[in-house]
Amino acid sequence: MLVKEIMNGNPVVLPLHASVEELFCLFAKSSVGSIVIVDEKHRPVQIFTLRDLPKILLHNLTKIPVSEVLQKLKKEVGNLITIYSGESFLEALHLMEQYNISHLPVIDETDTLVGIISLKDLIRNVPEFIFIDPLTEVHNRSYLNLISFKIKKLHTIISVLMIDLDRFKNLNDTYGHLVGDQVLRKVARVLRKNVKIGDDVIRFGGEEFLILAYRCGLEDAINLGERLRKAVESLEFKDYPNIKVTVSIGISLYTGKKDLWEVIREADDAMYMAKNKGRNRVEVYPI
Repeated sequence: MLVKEIMNGNPVVLPLHASVEELFCLFAKSSVGSIVIVDEKHRPVQIFTLRDLPKILLHNLTKIPVSEVLQKLKKEVGNLITIYSGESFLEALHLMEQYNISHLPVIDETDTLVGIISLKDLIRNVPEFIFIDPLTEVHNRSYLNLISFKIKKLHTIISVLMIDLDRFKNLNDTYGHLVGDQVLRKVARVLRKNVKIGDDVIRFGGEEFLILAYRCGLEDAINLGERLRKAVESLEFKDYPNIKVTVSIGISLYTGKKDLWEVIREADDAMYMAKNKGRNRVEVYPI
């Protein structure tokens, strides 16, 4: 789903030269959570939310123009996080998490303001987003908690694969966390691409992914693990040609005789066996 499909297309705006009194009046009349400050070309330059109002009052900034208030509150004109209307709602969610914000002005290709998107919009229009990891766009731990109850009722074999990026801390220390995030996103896409549509790919922890492969026996799971391992190992990063990513994979089998979380723990143990045997390999939990 794209941002333009769920955004509010009529954001409340105020020109940069307006007064603080006008700002407060707009908040009172509109019952909105944010007001976008725009320049003469209707391009967003900053945003005020309800949590800015106490700061304005406490610092006695009610008698000066909005432009000066921005300076006093250290909200730089033009230093505003925005999103294009054609972006995925997941990118909006990622930006909100990354910058700890709840509202994003939406712009078109000419940088003109065309709407605003908020966490409230996301919750109302895409309630399932709470089960998606915004960085990697695969499912999160909350989703695993949700389906663990349904899995108990299934009468099928599920192969559980725990996948951990090798030496990921070293990569973060060398290249920085933003590059590390790029690596995680790319690995997640490769995992999703190389499993069946009905299989679940879950970001289990920082650099750990969990795959639930349904109706998949042990032999097929080993083949799947090797395919995933090789696919990750072949990843290339154009801007960072020296980055080589590998994963250690542990496999365990869920048949309904044990609790799912116990099987996940077994897969995790098998993954650490792979680490201890040299990394970049697949190991099966001893039956």
